[in-house]
Amino acid sequence: MHDFREFRRHWRPLTASFLGMASGLSLNSFILSTFAPYLIKEFGWSRSQWATWGVIQLLLLVCMPLIGRLTDLFGVRLVASIGAIVFPLSLFAIAGMNGSVGIYLAIYVTQTVLCATTTSTVYSRPVAEAFSVRRGVALAIVGSAPPLVAALGSPLISAFVGQHGWRAGYVVMAIYCAVCAAATIALLPRRRPLPRATPESLKQRRSGVYREIVRMPAFWIMLAACFLVNLPFTLAISQLKMVVLDQGITDADAAMMVSIFAVGSIVGRIVAGFGLDALPAHIIAAVSFGLPFIGLLLLASPYDSVPMVGFAILLMGLSFGGEGDVVPFLVTRYFDIGVFSTVLGLLTASIASAMAIGNVALGLVLARTNSFDLYLVIAAAGAFIGSSLFLLLGLHRFRPAEREVIA
Repeated sequence: MHDFREFRRHWRPLTASFLGMASGLSLNSFILSTFAPYLIKEFGWSRSQWATWGVIQLLLLVCMPLIGRLTDLFGVRLVASIGAIVFPLSLFAIAGMNGSVGIYLAIYVTQTVLCATTTSTVYSRPVAEAFSVRRGVALAIVGSAPPLVAALGSPLISAFVGQHGWRAGYVVMAIYCAVCAAATIALLPRRRPLPRATPESLKQRRSGVYREIVRMPAFWIMLAACFLVNLPFTLAISQLKMVVLDQGITDADAAMMVSIFAVGSIVGRIVAGFGLDALPAHIIAAVSFGLPFIGLLLLASPYDSVPMVGFAILLMGLSFGGEGDVVPFLVTRYFDIGVFSTVLGLLTASIASAMAIGNVALGLVLARTNSFDLYLVIAAAGAFIGSSLFLLLGLHRFRPAEREVIA
């Protein structure tokens, strides 16, 4: 138990990061999955339209590397404050929508660009910097925040929306996020500039940071793998409940599946966190990201019983959960903490591109076949190839060498 003393010493950044993740843009996937059927029904939008709008996430290709770099330069507190204010306001705005596609897309764009400052690229840094022995578990706790909120809140908010309507549901979510965001900013420590990151040294080295990062072979392995293994999670962002309903089960069972996915995400994060502190990180990554391969093929199969669908969703949840701590942990293994958010921002951009391209592909598949099956097979192939790529990080040529500080 001696190793767990880190949690007592560093409770403040851990709690702040947990609350930040529990009330920021990372929570949006569970919000969209819950509210999507109500919005589509009321405003007459099609499922293919809804899926295609996910292309907006391509904006993260530009936003995340920039946000990551700004976090390394100016600190988490300043950068996170932007999204902490904007995200609750965006939820209030959706609650007052009149069904205009233009208004909804404007809100979606605002969320994507400004509220990306409330994602793991920003909130993982205080934990990665504070913890060493139990870094994997600490990152897992922070990453568990969104699925924990979803697991506890999905049945409650679904019941609330059933009685009071989806607009009231969005107002409740906005108030909750505003309260958590205020607590997050209060708990985050003020910026304490590191000796290696003085303004003069930053000015001299800024142009060389990205050059040093892209020179590392492990970076390209991680970039490609992150893209491929996130193709399945296009379904988890805003389509999960509709995918489950497409299996022919009831709305009540579909709501339960959303909770199963969330519980799986929590378990996946915690198990992966302990595994990362005890086993080679590339093995944990390969196993964690390989799980959807089985789940997706089950969903594409004719076996649509509730237990079978539940098992498939659980596998996807376990994998989705592992991502929250596996990728940040790998960054700490191969790169200096001074460029942690910069590297994580680049990898998150790869993840965002997978989500966006996956949404376009899914929209085309739905428009042509009115079924998720073809995309389920495509995503399964991505999960298999991407998870296999992580195994390459165990080869000698990809092992991290002694690193020069480049922040």
